[in-house]
Amino acid sequence: MGKREKGKVGLTPHGLAFPFSLFPFPLVLMALSLATISCSREAWHRFPSPDDAVKLIPWFATMHRGPALQPYDHSRPPVPGTVPITGVEREFHVDNDADLPAINRTRNPVPRTSESLDRGKEVFGIYCYPCHGPTGQGDGPVTEKFIQPPSLTAAQAKGYTDGYFYALIRYGRGIMPMYGDKVRGADRWHLVNYIRSLQAAQ
Repeated sequence: MGKREKGKVGLTPHGLAFPFSLFPFPLVLMALSLATISCSREAWHRFPSPDDAVKLIPWFATMHRGPALQPYDHSRPPVPGTVPITGVEREFHVDNDADLPAINRTRNPVPRTSESLDRGKEVFGIYCYPCHGPTGQGDGPVTEKFIQPPSLTAAQAKGYTDGYFYALIRYGRGIMPMYGDKVRGADRWHLVNYIRSLQAAQ
């Protein structure tokens, strides 16, 4: 009588039937104990928590004993385009005279290598060609029905510093829109280098 047989059906204090063979005996015993007590706060703290019951189920026990990975324990390199939390790039506008000294002091950190020029040419073909044309003369396809932009190879443009072109690309000027949200990071300097190569070819 005291031995459970496989497949036996038990009854809860409320008359509900369930097969003993589907659940571990400690879990069944805990469930019966919880069913006989009231759900008061004091009773809840006196008896095992649901986590203790979960540990008794084999497939849950593995998860319970698994290592808890803390995402901030191991630093990872930031993804490209990540904005630093310690500050942002200062805004410089070429149409603001107060910004011009700082703009003209900005140095181009990207060497004018063949790789830089190739990347600059690619960016130029996407964003600059429609208005400025293939060689920067301001004869792009858009100008047939729009205002012709100034030449990027004229004497005035050649006198602009790299920092001036960088700020011009980033925030635009006059009817030229800003491209800083499209041309990012080193691509701005690659574009400046390519414009310099167009000027040198004239």
